[in-house]
Amino acid sequence: MKPYILGLLKNLAHPGTIVGLVISLAIPFLIYLGPNVGHKDTIRTLDLYLPLPLFIVQFIAGIVLFATLNKDFREWIKGILPEKKISILMLAFTAVITIFAATQIEARHRVQSDESVFMSVAQNMYYNQESGTCNQGYFENGNLKCVATSNSFKTKGLAFLYLLGMPLLGNDLHWIFHMELLMLPLTVLLMFLAIAAWTRQPLLAFFAALLTALQPTVLFQFRAMSVEPLYIFLSALSLLIFKWAYDRNTVRHWALLALSLAFFAQTRQETAFCLLAFILFALPKILDSKGAKAPTFFVTLSLFSVPALLTISYFQGFGFQGGEFEAHGHFLEDLSRNWTEMTKPLNKNGELENPFLSYFNYLFVAGAIYLLARAILGARKKDYFYLKILAFLLLYHIQTYMILENVSGDFSIQINQRYSLVMLPSMAFVGALPVAHLVQQTIASMSGKDSKQNAVTALLVTLVAATLFTAWTFHYKEDFNKNIMYNRNHLTIEEHEILGWLAEQPQKDRFFIYGRPWHFIGYGISSIHYDRARQMSSEELKNLVNKYQGEVYYIRGLDCWDSHTYHKKAVEHRIATTCDIFERDMDLEGVKNILITNNYWVQIAKFNGRKDFNPKNIITVNEPELIQNAATDSLPAASALQYSFSLNEKATATSQWIYTVQVNGDIVSRAPYTKGNFSGNVKEEQLHPGYNQLEFVVQNPKNGKIIAVIQKFYFYSKTGAVKLTEIPYASHKQGWGTLHKNESIEGHDFKVDNKFYNEGFGTHAASETVFNIEGKYKTFKMAYGLDEESLCSDGVQLQVLADGNVIFDSGSFSYGKLKILDVNIENVKVLTLKALPLKNIDCDHVDFINPALIP
Repeated sequence: MKPYILGLLKNLAHPGTIVGLVISLAIPFLIYLGPNVGHKDTIRTLDLYLPLPLFIVQFIAGIVLFATLNKDFREWIKGILPEKKISILMLAFTAVITIFAATQIEARHRVQSDESVFMSVAQNMYYNQESGTCNQGYFENGNLKCVATSNSFKTKGLAFLYLLGMPLLGNDLHWIFHMELLMLPLTVLLMFLAIAAWTRQPLLAFFAALLTALQPTVLFQFRAMSVEPLYIFLSALSLLIFKWAYDRNTVRHWALLALSLAFFAQTRQETAFCLLAFILFALPKILDSKGAKAPTFFVTLSLFSVPALLTISYFQGFGFQGGEFEAHGHFLEDLSRNWTEMTKPLNKNGELENPFLSYFNYLFVAGAIYLLARAILGARKKDYFYLKILAFLLLYHIQTYMILENVSGDFSIQINQRYSLVMLPSMAFVGALPVAHLVQQTIASMSGKDSKQNAVTALLVTLVAATLFTAWTFHYKEDFNKNIMYNRNHLTIEEHEILGWLAEQPQKDRFFIYGRPWHFIGYGISSIHYDRARQMSSEELKNLVNKYQGEVYYIRGLDCWDSHTYHKKAVEHRIATTCDIFERDMDLEGVKNILITNNYWVQIAKFNGRKDFNPKNIITVNEPELIQNAATDSLPAASALQYSFSLNEKATATSQWIYTVQVNGDIVSRAPYTKGNFSGNVKEEQLHPGYNQLEFVVQNPKNGKIIAVIQKFYFYSKTGAVKLTEIPYASHKQGWGTLHKNESIEGHDFKVDNKFYNEGFGTHAASETVFNIEGKYKTFKMAYGLDEESLCSDGVQLQVLADGNVIFDSGSFSYGKLKILDVNIENVKVLTLKALPLKNIDCDHVDFINPALIP
C-alpha cells in the first residue's frame, strides 16, 4: 500500500499536474474572493455574460469528444450491459411508468417562481446573450427588450438546454414540459446502466432505478419544469461516464467526464460539493502515471464549472430563505422534520399528505443498516467493495448537508420538498440493496437443476417484486390526477388558472402588468411590474394601450393580498399597498375573477391607462341622520332622513358624469356631477322598518362605467324594529371559533361580493344560534353570504327555524352576491339560525348581515 501511495504522490508532483492543479484551484478561489475584495461588480458582470459562451464551448467540446470516442463507447457498453431478460424488464417498466406519468399527471409548474426564472433566463440568453433573469420586458420585432434584469440566483444549466431548443421549437416554452417527460425514461435507463456497470449486480441496478422512478415527488417533478429532474439525469449520466473513463483511463475519457461533471454542477449551487466524491475516487486512475490525464481533468472541470462558481460567489451571504424557520443552524431540526413529513400517514380521505411513500423511507433505513454491516464485514475480510460504496455516498451527500443547512430544506414548506430529489436516488440505491439480495436468495432457494427453469423462476420472482412496488405507487392514481400533493401551492395554481384563461382567448399580442412579470416573460409574453407602470406617464400608458390595441391586462395576484395567503415559514414580499394604489389610480375594467384554493382571488382586468381624475375626490358621504323639519305655514313639523355628500373632483372628465342617490333601490336624486356640497331628505314615511340602504353612485352614462359607489345603512326603529344584534342569544354552538358580533369570524368588517358591511354576526359552519323573541315580531329580515376573508369553502347552507320548524332553507350557496331573506315569524317564540357545512368545514365563514326583527 505504501509504495502505491508514494507512486500516486510522485505522479501528483509532476510539473504539468502541479500547474493544472494550481490553475484548477485558483479559478474557484479567485471567483469566490472577488466580492470580498471590492470586485462584486466584476463578478456580477461575469455572471451575466460569461456563462453562455462557456456553455457553447462546453457543448461543442462534449459532442466532438464523444464523436471521437463513439466506437469505443459502443464496444464498452456491450461489455457492461446486463443480461437480456433483465434489460428488457427494465425497458418494460420504464415504459409503463412513463406512460403513467404522461397520462395521470398534469404537466404544470410545481415550484412557480423558481421554474419561471429558468424560463426567463433562457429567453434572455436567446435574445440578448445574457445569463440574467429578464424580470420585465417587451417582445417586439423578433427581439426581447429587458427593462429590468437581475443576476439569476439559480444555476443556468437548465436555461441553456431550453435555449438549445428555442430555434426549432419556439419561444413559447410550453414544449419544455415534453422535454422534462422525455428525460424520465432516459434517466431511469441511465441509472440502471450506471449502477449495473459499477456493481455488476443487475438486480440491484434494476430495483434502484425502479424505486427512484416510483417516488411520487420524482414523477411530479418530471411533469414540471423543475431543475431537479435534470439533476437526477446528469448524476446518472456522470456515473456512467465515470465508469467508462475509469475502465478506459485515457485523457479523452477523463476530459469528457470533466465536461459532464461541470455541467452537472450547473443544476444546483450545492451540486458543486458532490463533485468531491468523483474527484477522490478518480485520483487513483488519473494519477497512475505521469501525463496529461490529471491536469486535463482538473482544469477542464474547474474551467467549465465557472458559471456555477460565479453564481455562488455573487450570492454568497444572501438570505434565500427566511420566515419562521430561516436557513442556517437548523440542520438537525430540518432532518427530523423532514423525516416526519416523508413518513406522514394518509389523511382522513385516504390521500397522501405529501409526495412521499412511507415504506420507501423505512426501506432506506433497513438498507443503510444492511450496507453498514456489509461494509464492516467485508473490510474484515479485506473486501472493500461495500466500504467504497459507503464512502462514496457519504462524500457525495455533503451537498445534502449544505441544502439542509444553508437554504432551509424544511419539507413542511411544500416547495422545498423538491430538494428530496437530490437524496432520493441514493436512498433508492441503499433501499434496493436488501431487496435485490433478498430476491436473489429467493431465486436461489427456488432453483433446481434445470437451468432454463431457473431462468424463468428468476424472471418471475423479479417481475412479482417489481409489480408490487409499481402497483403501490399506481394505486395512488387519484392523488396524481388531483395534483393532491401540490394543490396547496397558491402561486402555481394562480399561474395555471391565468394560463387556462389565456388559452380560451383568441390569439393576439398581449401585454400584462403583474407582480411577477418574469412568469410571462418565460412564455414569450410582454410584461412589466405594477411599480414600473405607475412610474410611466399618462401619455406613455396611453401609447402602450394603443400599441397592443387594447390588449393590456392588469392581474391582481398573490402578492397583492394579505398575510393569510402566505406560508409563514416562507419569504414573500407582499405589495398589497402598491396594488391598492394602482387600482385606485388606474382605469380598469374587470374581466374575470378566479378563486384560488385559499384566501384570495386572481383578478384579471383590462387596463385602459391612468385615470384622468383623482379617485379620492370623487365623492365623500356623511352618515345619514333623522332630523326634525320645522313647521311652516303650509306644513306641520315632520321628521325626515337627511343625507349629505360632497363632490370634489374638478377634472374635465367629470363633465360626462352623473351622480345618483338611491334609498332602498328607489332613485331620490339624479343630476350631473358638479363640484360642491349636497344634501337631501327622505320623508320618514318612506323609510322601511329596520335597515334602510342608501347608495351613492357616480357613473359615466355614455359608456355605462361606474366611477364610484358608496353605500350607507340607517336603522329605523320608531315602529319597534329591533336589531337582532341587540338581543342576547339564548344559546350558541359552532364547530370552529367563536361567534363574533359586528365583525367576521376573523375580526374584520364583513366582506361579501367585494362590498363591506359592519353590523351582524360572524360565525363558522356548522353553527346554531338560538334567540328567545317571545312572539313579539311578525317579520325577520337579514342578508347573508360567505365572507371573502377566506376563500376555500366548498359551500354552505343556511336554515331559519321557527319554534323548531324550518321556515327558510337557502340551499347550498358559495361566494358571490349578498343574498336576502324575508320571512314571517308571527307568534314565533324561539328563532334559530343554522349554518350547515357541505362536504367539509374549511373556510366556512358565514356572515349574517343587518339582521332585523320587525313587529
